[in-house]
Amino acid sequence: MSHATYDVVIAGGGPAGSTAATFLAKAGKRVLLLERERFPRFHIGESLLPYNNDVLRELGVWNKLENGGFMPKPGAEFYLGNATKVHRFWFSKNLPGPYGSTFQVERARFDELLLDHAAECGAEVHEEARVTHVETDADGVRIAWEQDGATHSAAARWMIDATGRDALVGKTLGIPRHDNGFPKRVAVYSHFTGVRRNEGEAAGMITIVRIEDGWFWIIPLDEEKTSVGLVQSLAGFKAKNRTPQEEFEATVQACTELRFRFKNATRATDFHVTGDYCYRHRTLAGPRYLLAGDAGGFIDPIFSSGVMLAMRSARLAAKTILAQEVAARVGASLSAAAPLSAPLTGWQQKQYSKAVYHMMDTYANMIRMYYDNTAFEVFMNPAPWLQLPRAILAIVAGKTDLEWPLWWRMKVFYAICQLQKYMPISPRINYKDVMPSTGRNARKVVKRDLDSPPAATTTAGPAA
Repeated sequence: MSHATYDVVIAGGGPAGSTAATFLAKAGKRVLLLERERFPRFHIGESLLPYNNDVLRELGVWNKLENGGFMPKPGAEFYLGNATKVHRFWFSKNLPGPYGSTFQVERARFDELLLDHAAECGAEVHEEARVTHVETDADGVRIAWEQDGATHSAAARWMIDATGRDALVGKTLGIPRHDNGFPKRVAVYSHFTGVRRNEGEAAGMITIVRIEDGWFWIIPLDEEKTSVGLVQSLAGFKAKNRTPQEEFEATVQACTELRFRFKNATRATDFHVTGDYCYRHRTLAGPRYLLAGDAGGFIDPIFSSGVMLAMRSARLAAKTILAQEVAARVGASLSAAAPLSAPLTGWQQKQYSKAVYHMMDTYANMIRMYYDNTAFEVFMNPAPWLQLPRAILAIVAGKTDLEWPLWWRMKVFYAICQLQKYMPISPRINYKDVMPSTGRNARKVVKRDLDSPPAATTTAGPAA
């Protein structure tokens, strides 16, 4: 059994793990990153958010993305399945320059790029390394893993759990978790070729198609490949007694917008299924460990927040460790009795958890709105004279710390969503598929929206 000592050990090599590893390695820390799988590997969560561009630039990977052939993402659009309504959010026309666009990414390539970059920055990366034991106390962490038929172990002052929904530390230490009050949902998804896309400026947009009991995502990944997934309630899925593929295909045929998009589509990969969506651990940090990304909690992916939350929480975890290391060195310089590395205090643990919870809660509130059929009517028809679209766009684009002008507008938006239950402030929505499935009149309403330049009815409106 081999044994070594590190400053930080990171379990998991996805966006959270590689982000933390890069920041720490750049700061001169000795970092061990253990990834269970061999990259590249399939993963969903393929649409980035503009307000995460800062993290990508800080890491030093922005130029790699620009030169890597990834699909530019100019905005997001929301359709009704019956093709009677569309609402578009254009980033470049409403956000500051650095946030005017981002990327759609095939995660196999994107995650490998981030992991390779962490190794280039000095992190020691091991793939196909399965963690078998974690032990933590006030002095540090001890970890064991299996790789190439051998058992290895290491000690470190700190650990970051970035194992995603496997939640290694949460399960090992028995950290309580809850479901955020969201009902259980299931996602069925695959990659396709031949899916019909928008033309011109809107070609790289993510398309969300809302149906009565769920929604579809349509994400263009390159010139041919498109990621498409169906999310619906687990109860609704079980009630239909269909296989995942049968449910996916039947739902496509039941929606005008999806029939239009899928007319010439061919599936390129097997269907994948993910269930039992949302959860959150009751604490995200301990004296010597921090949980980052999905290892700490997972929320519904409707607003594509997963990669952003993973990378931002990982950056915060790295900064928390670095700040504590500096504080310990200052203390040691003032007193010979002070330790060279002190654990996080209870207050520091709470501050980290609070900051990550705040980011998650920003989207949890929007998710509750989205699944409320009456509140969604307001989302599709926000009052332009209050500049509510501008505030909504900020969150759709990944902004979680809202300045006062945006904060109070979101409060007004949520208040109107509540009033909508009792009086029709916004036009009522009929979710039923009311349009003909074939012929020239099918999808006439939204075809006009697709072929015309951005207009006030389908954009987030002018920037203030």
